[in-house]
Amino acid sequence: MTLKIGLICMSEDPPRDEESENLPNPFAGLSGDIKERIEEEKKSAAQDEQQAALDFIRIFRLKERLSTLQAPNEQIEVMLSGPLVSKTIHKDPVTSVSFIDDSICASVGMDQRIHFWDPIDDTVVKTLDQTAYKGQLVTTPDRSILACGSLDKTVQMWSTSDGELIQTLDLGGFGVLSVAIHPDGSMMASGLYNGNVRLTNIKTLETHAEFRAHEGAVTALSFSSTGNTFATGGQDGSVNVWKLPDPTHIAGSSEFGKPINSLVMLDDDRSVLVAFDHKLIHRWNTQEREINGTFSGHSGEVYSLSISPDRTLLASGSKDNTIRIWDIDSFIERKTLRGNRGRINDVRFSNDGDYLFSGNSEGEVAYWGVQLDVTQRVLDIVEQMLIDGGFNVRRTRKQTVLISLATN
Repeated sequence: MTLKIGLICMSEDPPRDEESENLPNPFAGLSGDIKERIEEEKKSAAQDEQQAALDFIRIFRLKERLSTLQAPNEQIEVMLSGPLVSKTIHKDPVTSVSFIDDSICASVGMDQRIHFWDPIDDTVVKTLDQTAYKGQLVTTPDRSILACGSLDKTVQMWSTSDGELIQTLDLGGFGVLSVAIHPDGSMMASGLYNGNVRLTNIKTLETHAEFRAHEGAVTALSFSSTGNTFATGGQDGSVNVWKLPDPTHIAGSSEFGKPINSLVMLDDDRSVLVAFDHKLIHRWNTQEREINGTFSGHSGEVYSLSISPDRTLLASGSKDNTIRIWDIDSFIERKTLRGNRGRINDVRFSNDGDYLFSGNSEGEVAYWGVQLDVTQRVLDIVEQMLIDGGFNVRRTRKQTVLISLATN
């Protein structure tokens, strides 16, 4: 979709031709009219309308920042890969995030609150009544249920449609540090502080199995896309892979040496992507019993991994305040998302794989575009208008744009 926008200018408007005079101005009336335009765009094709809405939000944010410039020696720096929308909605660090439908996101923080956030309208649409200490979020495949495991020794399950508490699973006195749901939605795995994993029937809450998985707390869990295997990671620095339906140990490794922060089981039922207290992400093969690939690029420890719905891309969140997107097969970094104020504690792909949702150490949540041309495309829309409107625009080597008032 080609967007036609009004001129962004903090001084007198330059001459316009007759055609441009008739173009709608998305900034008329500021935020109110932009919201109306967004609602109108939602009636169009789903993909085009969402992209248009996010473009308007980004352009509006840019105009707000430009309004602060007062003198030619002042400038603002725009990140080429910054978030489309970000908001501080938690008082303490965000511990986990999740998409609960195509646009609404859920986050939980150390402030023990769970919020539902709409990044398009930039509003908190609901805050759940119950609290969760150091919560970990996961949704069922159909996104109808949001589960939150917590150090309060329970897993609470919520209806995503109305935010009502459905049921609570009592873990018998042990805190929950990780949760995962089977691809068919029938079973939930809970990683416990005592090193055990409990497999629970989601509908009946009956225990399918409970077994010792690690010597320390179970900090990461992941089912394969087939549901035939699942991987566990521990505070003891080990990774184990298990075969289902009756948990049978297939392989394990203690070579990582540091607590496992996140892991992803791949489609071959034999490979695991592992993030631990290290700058590197490793792919470990259960059959060969060795690391057979490394994702290298972060300058700080990696805390979170998320795989795209088509299983081709990996997103990683790090202490270096960036999210990196990788090609899984080639280990090549496709994009670095910058502009975040704190370390990325959790990151998740949207259902269509076009967006990411993240939570950081500053209580901030952010909504990002995955496509490589998302930010570049918006800059292409406004760059000439900025120049015509009396601004200097200079692109830098570190993926930013410097904008300042032009001198007469």
